[in-house]
Amino acid sequence: GMGLSVGGAWALGVCLAVVAVVVTLVLVVVTHRRRLMDWFDKRFVYPGEPPEPVGFLKGNFAPTAEEVTLEDLEVTRGKLPDSLNGAYLRNGPNPYFKPNGKYHWFDGDAMVHGVRIKGGKASYANRYVDTARLSQEKAYGRAAFAKIGELTGKTGLLALLSESLKVKLGLLDKGKGSGCANTSLAFHGDKLLALYESDLPYEIKVMCTGAIETIGRATITAAEMNGGRKAPKGFDQFTAHPKRDERTGELHFFGYNLREAPHLNYGVLDRAGNLVRSIPIDLPHGPAMMHDMALTETYAVFLYMPLYFRPKEMVGGEGFPFVFDPEMPSKFALLPRCAEDASQIQWFDLPSGMIFHTSNAWDDQGDGRVHLYACSTSTYKGVGDLISSNSTRSPRSWEQGVERDRTAARFLPGAHGGLNVKSLGEEEEESNARTNELLTVDFAVNFKSGKDLLNLSGSDEVTSSTSLLHFTFDPRTGIATQAKILDPKDCGNGDAYLLDFPTINPRYLSKRQKYVYLATFCDGMKTNGVVKCDVLCEDGEDRVRGRIHFGSGRFGGECTFVPRDGGKEEDDGYLTTFVYDDEEEKSFLVVYDARTMSEVAEVDVGVRVPYGFHGLWVDEGEMRRIGGGLGLGGEMRRRLRC
Repeated sequence: GMGLSVGGAWALGVCLAVVAVVVTLVLVVVTHRRRLMDWFDKRFVYPGEPPEPVGFLKGNFAPTAEEVTLEDLEVTRGKLPDSLNGAYLRNGPNPYFKPNGKYHWFDGDAMVHGVRIKGGKASYANRYVDTARLSQEKAYGRAAFAKIGELTGKTGLLALLSESLKVKLGLLDKGKGSGCANTSLAFHGDKLLALYESDLPYEIKVMCTGAIETIGRATITAAEMNGGRKAPKGFDQFTAHPKRDERTGELHFFGYNLREAPHLNYGVLDRAGNLVRSIPIDLPHGPAMMHDMALTETYAVFLYMPLYFRPKEMVGGEGFPFVFDPEMPSKFALLPRCAEDASQIQWFDLPSGMIFHTSNAWDDQGDGRVHLYACSTSTYKGVGDLISSNSTRSPRSWEQGVERDRTAARFLPGAHGGLNVKSLGEEEEESNARTNELLTVDFAVNFKSGKDLLNLSGSDEVTSSTSLLHFTFDPRTGIATQAKILDPKDCGNGDAYLLDFPTINPRYLSKRQKYVYLATFCDGMKTNGVVKCDVLCEDGEDRVRGRIHFGSGRFGGECTFVPRDGGKEEDDGYLTTFVYDDEEEKSFLVVYDARTMSEVAEVDVGVRVPYGFHGLWVDEGEMRRIGGGLGLGGEMRRRLRC
């Protein structure tokens, strides 16, 4: 008995000692968790001193450090139209903290640059969107979340591990949202939204000066359903390119989920902003990057390009967790807008390519075909070549028969920065040919590289481009066709190598329309102008009906179409954009006549506006409805004469 007592006491002592050690370790970790994570990041994730920034952190891509408000801007040329009253807002990345490692344009924190125009006068303001990600990193004191540009090879795995440890230790909370809100803007249900495709929208409001103020992260959940119908499932992701039907007042959107099925979900918000439809859609080859969609009066059109999410590529060494498979088809899905589930979806296959942006789609009232216009990397011998295929109700792989340029997939250009496909040696190419040519891609500009990868158009590796293509889909026969209708080299805008950021009159969304305005990219992600393309003219005719050239040493971005009040013609309106002058090192808001493509007015913004992504025009009525008013007290409103 005595032996057992002694043994029991010894065992109890050991247990207590172990518990004491564990408790001590836990207390040490909790007490010094920030120091431990700083050590881990410095030792394993970001070893060494960060070199000087290149690429997307240099020149006019570099972030601006200050938030400013400037009133009574100088109109340096022309005259602002008396009828042009509202606010031009443009979203884009502006990293608050210096990146720790690799950086891609998608990674920057959202900053909205706004120009308020009324009565021929203008004011400018820029403000960050106060996302949960930004506010947490401000509290942390440095960049703390994993970035897209970092997700390559073992470094990417360590960056994800670091973020996961920070979450488990209570230093970060991803449940509040981890998106940047930096891609685009939308107005719906009397709400102004800042969008980023891997997160929910952020609701903002615009002030009289053009400054925005963040209201908070939105939720996309169903309103109470009547008649015993099941409420649609809510969303955690929301595309940066929803489509608003002015006829019905609905906003159509999707969210794609890389981690769990269903990998695609389609949603519809009614005129008031309530979720009234949510349809999960199975993707035949697993998750993929899906940036944009299209909408007709009958169908929602989804673009399933062969840029697949394959995390094992990152685990294997130097790869990014997306691979582009040039032997797989570009798949297009037509889902009737009245569908209650995905059983009515119809798939169409066409040769591989990458589409970031669509311009428009509509139903042919004569033969029932669906017409889609989009900017694609898919390659052809020349303008006018028609390629067609049959489709089936169930997805299938693309059949051989179209000759491909194996080098064309080395770089997939796109207006958001493009994708650098991993260069392959001859042995790797032979191996790749035996494994469906899965090509790893890299979104980032590498700090450690001596080469400035931003100037992609000047690189020998750039052998593909982005052109405007016309797609048709026949739901009755299952036949799809595609043809290139405008190539960059045929647009007449200097050394343009890429066409993207397509813009139309928003009143013609989902309707048959004639004109598409395209940014002409001339040097990496810099644009030197805009071309006006007639998509309905006869084959053989010159489709370019007008050109804008920003001028020597001047570069811009996407133009936003502002319909003229009372305008009856499709091109009766204005194009607005920011233009940066390299020599003067400052930016201008420029307004063009969308019909004649001539300059109407130029406004000196007074500061540098970094290059960015997508813009939106908010008219007077919309400004008053956002957030229940213009967001200012009576005294301030009178002072600014809102």
